[in-house]
Amino acid sequence: MVDVTKGERTIQEIVRQNLCIGCGTCAVLCPKNALKIVECPETGTYQPQLDDSKCNRCGICLKTCPGIEADFNKLNLITFDQRLKYPFVGNFLKCYSGHATDQSVRFKSTSGGLIPALAMFALEIGLADGVLTTRANPEKPLRPHSFVARTKEEVMSAVGSKYCPVPANSALDDILENQGRYIVVGLPCHVQGVRKAQALNKELKDRIPLVFGIVCNHAPTFHAIAYLLKKCKIPEDKIAKLEYRSKGWPGGINITMDDCSEHFIPFNSSYYWGYVFQKFFWSKRCMICNDKLCLLADIIFMDAWLPEFSSDKIGSSLIVVRSKNGADLIAKAMEKGIVELSPVPIEAVLRSQILSKTIARVAARRLALKYSSNRLSTSEILSPNPSVFDLLEAFHLVFINRICKNPSKISDTVIEYHKNVWDLARFAKRMVKRA
Repeated sequence: MVDVTKGERTIQEIVRQNLCIGCGTCAVLCPKNALKIVECPETGTYQPQLDDSKCNRCGICLKTCPGIEADFNKLNLITFDQRLKYPFVGNFLKCYSGHATDQSVRFKSTSGGLIPALAMFALEIGLADGVLTTRANPEKPLRPHSFVARTKEEVMSAVGSKYCPVPANSALDDILENQGRYIVVGLPCHVQGVRKAQALNKELKDRIPLVFGIVCNHAPTFHAIAYLLKKCKIPEDKIAKLEYRSKGWPGGINITMDDCSEHFIPFNSSYYWGYVFQKFFWSKRCMICNDKLCLLADIIFMDAWLPEFSSDKIGSSLIVVRSKNGADLIAKAMEKGIVELSPVPIEAVLRSQILSKTIARVAARRLALKYSSNRLSTSEILSPNPSVFDLLEAFHLVFINRICKNPSKISDTVIEYHKNVWDLARFAKRMVKRA
């Protein structure tokens, strides 16, 4: 665990150790309103800013922080009333593949449309009064805006992935200030923050009956999208709208300019998830996250990265149902024809997310960070032991991300060199296949 016993018992300990993920939980739960979430231009992330004159060192910010690794056994007992049976996978009731039956919702969401379809259905039947979700900031289209959606139209305004830092839990204050029942949609780190907050705050526990988790590889910093736009010669100040996933599955970035012209960058472009977003602009906390499958959510959602879905250009998802509340919502939605789902084994989920490789890679990154900085600042190294290749890859990832932490001529040169080598390797691979 992160050692904060020798520090000043504030969230600044987490920031100093580069383990803050900017979720916003601490700012909402702070009883003295001593924290606010601000964008840090240097790191390209959100971070809490402390007003030291208000802080009484109560330590609540640390207790709710997902930067300090979660005790999944304890939180499973609090959340689901049972111990964690399957480390890294999480407890589960059923797994499905499928999509929303509304083809417009399915297409706009690019990955099956299950989250907005189920969220809107929950609002319709009175299971929820609002949905904590995230959309683009209307005034700053390159920045996210987390809010509580209370209508179907508001839910649909938030469809699509946001491949950037998101302070989603900042909107928990709306839930605390207003009676009702709410669904929370977030990444694993957001969900950990919510569950830790619920363990301390009974109102949050009572008002959030369902949490939707989104499977996550990592959230690139804002430097990632800035780099892509620079390389594609797209001026940031002329952008009216940016969609990270658009135009079917797997889609790509669609950028609408203020003159209504558009730029489309495919998902597998080298400057996008084809390479640069995969290898650069990682935060330290993302490198060592061991909760890819969102162990504490009632239902988790993910792209169906399997050969049998490769021809699906509209979008389908895999989901894992972990709780009775989640199972009840799924059953009602299937009965009403809101979603079309087919049971799949858990093995399909694990293959889709290459979970065994992910676990080994995270273990390797922890070792790389431990030996490169002489401290780890998190819990023990994971099992199984990583391979030599995993370790080499981890040291490389840590090294190049340290060099390219901030935009500069050196970082641009390093990124461009790696990107060109990757393009050459992909070209050679295609030529070998054709031969």
